[in-house]
Amino acid sequence: MVCIIEDALNKLGIEVVHLYGTDTVIPADLLLVHYDRSVVPEDVVKFSRNYRKKINSGAIDIRKHLYADGLLTRKSVYSGPVIVKSTLNYGGQPENNSRSLAIRIRTRIERMLGLSSTALIRSKDEYRIYDSVRDVPKRYFSDHHVVQKLMPERDGDKNVLREYVFLGNIHYENIERSTSLIITEDEHISCRQFNPHPRLLEMRQKLNLDYGKLDYTMIDGEPFIFDANKTLGLGDVVDREVAGNEEYKSMLHAFALEIARIVNAPDFRTYDLSSLQGVVREEIAPQPQHQLSDPPIAIAQNG
Repeated sequence: MVCIIEDALNKLGIEVVHLYGTDTVIPADLLLVHYDRSVVPEDVVKFSRNYRKKINSGAIDIRKHLYADGLLTRKSVYSGPVIVKSTLNYGGQPENNSRSLAIRIRTRIERMLGLSSTALIRSKDEYRIYDSVRDVPKRYFSDHHVVQKLMPERDGDKNVLREYVFLGNIHYENIERSTSLIITEDEHISCRQFNPHPRLLEMRQKLNLDYGKLDYTMIDGEPFIFDANKTLGLGDVVDREVAGNEEYKSMLHAFALEIARIVNAPDFRTYDLSSLQGVVREEIAPQPQHQLSDPPIAIAQNG
């Protein structure tokens, strides 16, 4: 997302430098850790300690089995429909792509020959829905998967997906609707600032997320959270027809102002979410608290 709002940040006097890897430390006022893996390795965590202000440096493990609502085991007593997913974000595609070609070829051959006992799920297209937890094959109760209650939110004859998209103290809710139980992109409803439910803020605190997205449905007035993302990019909410959608452009503008506020706030503390009680309107301009000899720099680090 930083790539998309980079022009807006430049207009606010913020220079954005993209780092790849951990070999070079560049003096900066803010570090945004943008490592596209479910588990962040120790060398990236160690690198982030070079910076006083950082975003998402503590979000080191967002595998679904650590936080998702409605998780089930083989011994669970539950009669409703269930869904089987990978515990990794994006079905583990980033992790799979980082493996050597030889390992990927060997793994594929083993699966084709039936030599691998693990049936990996690598995308939403491969999610499995069953009428009951009793119908889930034994192989899916593994470290690679999560078995979860399927709790759709209904709106007439369609299902609703809610996305809490946030950066610091800026909160947006993006809503999509579809006839499918597994919603990727279908009918866009809205993307607006809102007052997040306390459970959403608690989940941010648990996962140490300063920036990202939580996917959920509202069931009996409570969020049912089933996914978290800390590396929004192509294919995510911010790229859906941004050029012609005033709501998305408003959100991106608000995020740019929030980064400027964080850069200039001397008392900013990562993960201090105690003040996140509601909406901070995007019309409020950042208020610098100190003068810098050079333009402030935000670094987006990509893994």
